[in-house]
Amino acid sequence: MSIHTIPYEGIELEFELIRKEVKYINLRVNKHGQVVVSASKRVPLSVIEEFVNAKSFWIITHLAEIEKIRQNLPPTGFYDGKTLYYLGKPYRLVLSKGRFKIEIHADKINMSSLSTSENALRDEYLLWLKKQASIKFEEIMTHISPIVAPYGILRPTIQIRNMKTLWGSCTTEGNSIRLNLQLMKAPKDCIEQVVLHELLHFRYKNHGKEFYALLSKLMPDWQDRKNKLESKFKDGV
Repeated sequence: MSIHTIPYEGIELEFELIRKEVKYINLRVNKHGQVVVSASKRVPLSVIEEFVNAKSFWIITHLAEIEKIRQNLPPTGFYDGKTLYYLGKPYRLVLSKGRFKIEIHADKINMSSLSTSENALRDEYLLWLKKQASIKFEEIMTHISPIVAPYGILRPTIQIRNMKTLWGSCTTEGNSIRLNLQLMKAPKDCIEQVVLHELLHFRYKNHGKEFYALLSKLMPDWQDRKNKLESKFKDGV
C-alpha cells in the first residue's frame, strides 16, 4: 500500500494504491472519503495516475456527496443541550444530578441521573424510551389490528429492539412482530405505517403487487408517511 497524489484544477487529489493481482485497475471511494485504487504490480504508476486523472471529476463529485451526508448526520453524543426527537417533536435535553427521573415539559426533556458517563446516561435514556415504546406501540396496535382483522390477520405480540437497519420485521410462525425502538423518535402516523406494513406480511410474505395493493387500500398515504420517516427524526441516540 502506498499514498500518491495527482493535481486536479489547483488541488492535490490523494489516493491510496494497493498492489494485488487484479485484471483491471479498480477505483472506489470508501465511506471515510478515501480514494482507493487497486492494480496489478505489472501496471506502471504513470498508467494508474492517468486512470485516476480520467476519473477525477467523478471522484470530486462523489467526495462532495459523502461530505454532504456527513454534514446532515446528527451528532452521536449524549450531552446537556442535545436535541432529541420524541414522537415527531424536537426537544432539548436538560441534564441534572440526582435520582433517576425523566420528564417532558414544554420543549425540554428533563433528565436527572447519578450517572456521569455519556454511555451510561444514553443507556438509561434508551431504557426509559423502551418503556414508553411498549405502551405506545401497543396503543397503535390496538388501533391498527381491527383494520386488518377482516383479512384473517390476528393481533401479534410485539418485541422491541434497537435496530440499525430495519424499522420492523415479522415472524409468521410465532405470530410476532419486531419494531425498532428508533420509531419512538417519529410521529404516530409514521409508526402506524410500519405496524400496518408488518401486519400485512402475515397475509403476503413478499412485497408483490397484492401486498402493495392492500397496503394502499388500507392506508392510501403510506408512501408519504414512509418518506417522512426516512428523511427526518434522527438524533444519533
